[in-house]
Amino acid sequence: MRLSKQFPFRMSLMNATVIPTQMNDSINLFLMLNGSINISTPDQEYLLHTDDLLIINPFQQYKIVGTEKNLFLYLQISREQMAQHVSLTELPYFDCCSLDASETKKEQFKKLRETLARLMVAYFKKNEETDLEVYQYLFTLLTCLIKEFKKAAIPTHPLSITTTDEKINAIIEHIQKNYDEPISLEQLAKAADLSYYHLSRLFKKQVGVTFTEYQNQIKLIHATEELLLTDHAIVKIALNNGFASVKHFHQVFKKKYGLTPSVYRKERSADRNLLKNTDDAADFQELSGTIALQELAKYLVENDIDDESVVIKQELSLTIPNTAQPEYRQTKKIIKIGQASEGLSNTVQRELNSLQKESHFDLIQFTGFCEESNFESDVHLISEYIRNNQWFDFLVQIQLKPMIQLIPSEQLLHRKEMQVWCDRQLKMLRHFLNRYGYEEMDQWFLEWHLSGSDDEQQKAASYWGYNYFYRKLKQLIPQCTIGFQALTSLDDQAYSSYCEFLQLQKKQHCLPGFISFQADPYDSYQIKKEHSLYFKEYQKNILDRVLVGISLIQSEEDMGWQPEIYLTNWNTLVGEGDTLAGTFFRSALILESIIELSEQISGMAFWLNIKVKERQTHRREDSSLSVFLYEELRRPLFFSLSFLDRMSGQLISKGDGYLLTQHNSHYQLLLYNSSYLDPMYSVDSYQVQYQSKKMAVHLNNMPAGDYLLRHYVLDKDHGGIYNDWIRVGGQTEIDLELLTYLTQKIMPKFELSRECVSPEGFTLDSTLTLNACQLYIFQPIH
Repeated sequence: MRLSKQFPFRMSLMNATVIPTQMNDSINLFLMLNGSINISTPDQEYLLHTDDLLIINPFQQYKIVGTEKNLFLYLQISREQMAQHVSLTELPYFDCCSLDASETKKEQFKKLRETLARLMVAYFKKNEETDLEVYQYLFTLLTCLIKEFKKAAIPTHPLSITTTDEKINAIIEHIQKNYDEPISLEQLAKAADLSYYHLSRLFKKQVGVTFTEYQNQIKLIHATEELLLTDHAIVKIALNNGFASVKHFHQVFKKKYGLTPSVYRKERSADRNLLKNTDDAADFQELSGTIALQELAKYLVENDIDDESVVIKQELSLTIPNTAQPEYRQTKKIIKIGQASEGLSNTVQRELNSLQKESHFDLIQFTGFCEESNFESDVHLISEYIRNNQWFDFLVQIQLKPMIQLIPSEQLLHRKEMQVWCDRQLKMLRHFLNRYGYEEMDQWFLEWHLSGSDDEQQKAASYWGYNYFYRKLKQLIPQCTIGFQALTSLDDQAYSSYCEFLQLQKKQHCLPGFISFQADPYDSYQIKKEHSLYFKEYQKNILDRVLVGISLIQSEEDMGWQPEIYLTNWNTLVGEGDTLAGTFFRSALILESIIELSEQISGMAFWLNIKVKERQTHRREDSSLSVFLYEELRRPLFFSLSFLDRMSGQLISKGDGYLLTQHNSHYQLLLYNSSYLDPMYSVDSYQVQYQSKKMAVHLNNMPAGDYLLRHYVLDKDHGGIYNDWIRVGGQTEIDLELLTYLTQKIMPKFELSRECVSPEGFTLDSTLTLNACQLYIFQPIH
């Protein structure tokens, strides 16, 4: 186990059955993450279990035997390399063992574990962004060790001496750095412009020993280390460390230790020979890379190392008005499933059923219709639309209205080809009109996708197709809503085409009933690189372009035309691409976006589950906004939307991190702590503990009396999948048993209490971790 060239320490995650006897000149720190090991020294044995911490000091022999499956952190801090970073010439010795720790020390051990955990993650990530973090945690660790665990029993070491005389301090430093070279007091006196006798007396007075004695001590320290850690001949050791002869080395050494160097080496390094001739074969494994990070993620989650300090404080004073207020405007909710044929899947239908029972959605967006196997003929014994009937009958049953995306092929370059395609879609719609009637079909949405090609012929065919389909649809189902997808990015050419298209439809009296747009900052690598950290601005900029395009064609006679606007594909900050990505909880970011955008748009779309999107995009979509992960395993988005569903009635107050509504005599208060911290700083980062928020909310003018208070908490530990998955083992694949367990286990925290509201109002204190949300519902008790 060599020391790192980059850092003045070596760190590894290990599991071990046997590590033969070791001895080195470093500080050796062990932290048990799982299982147990036995560490034996010549003086004592230590049986370490999970969370136990032990330091083996320099030149102390130790041997490790694993008693069961185990995992531990091994941190080896080099005294020599650390001397290049701190003013201490060498690191002190420590008395640091968590076994049978006193109550006063338990809190210090807790701090050590937390610092070590953060040091581990920063170290194993191994990128430029974390180098500073590594040193931050290393020095925090050393400060705690030196302050709380420094071993007082070790005699004062000559290397640690400092005096009140600057000239003597300079001489001491010179001796320490050049101990292996001839240094005479006469030379030093001349250099310091002092007499030999004056310097000799001054040195002994300040240091406590004569110049020669101190010089020999320094040489002896380094010679002793070389004696124990190498097989060099004693004569070589003597000369390497500044002794004029072997005889002189023997004299100084025997005076200090009472033994000759050869006898001392034989007695003290007997166990060193076990490294070469031991009967115990080494049996251990070092973990690194992704595996190490996964184990660390589990340790962080299980020990809840992320939000011990609350430093952001916010006080709110909200007054209930005596007059009626405007209704809180909730946007329509759209669920996306990709291709229409996805709707025939049992899994998709189970999820949609669950969704409609617990959090009613308004629309479902999908592409086209289901493919059928029937042949065209005039007479049919059975319907030629069996698959489509099954799908749309299901939607009618669960009261979910379709938003059907119509995407003509780019190969349709001529009007006749486009007309044939449009007529086929219209025939399908006529079939459903006969099946369901106007009352149902009036609530359907048809979304035309314009060609994004620069080819003028394709563009003209797409424009003509929209116009033809629009007119035919309005003749067939006048109240059915047709719109088109406008912008999907900030591309200037696309914006120009969008404005041009609207101008054309104004002239032809075919203005759309709705306009959809997309604002996904992870849509491409280039967009992600530029906009992912500023996703809200990205969404706003695209929406502003949509609104400007509408305003450009509105004249006085057209002011009655105000299309609905739908955001059909979007995202927030995500922890994409990191082993610890799942720890980046983001419910508050989602809620904040929905609440803010609801003032300008009519609805927002969310994917049903990750897999349906992956089948649509043909790429990994772990970080997309989806309601379910798999089957009926709810993602935090599901609970975020359910919180918003409860925010009905009058809008009393809205602001940074809060929303207050009133429905009849009930009051609903939603609090959220949105943070735009870069996802690479998730729970694995020290910074996150400074992203919690403590809110003190006072409600004024609330009718006095007794209330039943329902309190819901949605955070990484209550409603988040990742932490509970980690706690049960963090396997790469969720099997049926685990799926059932997680589906039942993962829920927001719920508390019910009886509260009395006085005439002076009511105050509640709420602590919200990173991107957490909390909902309070006050129900009067009559």
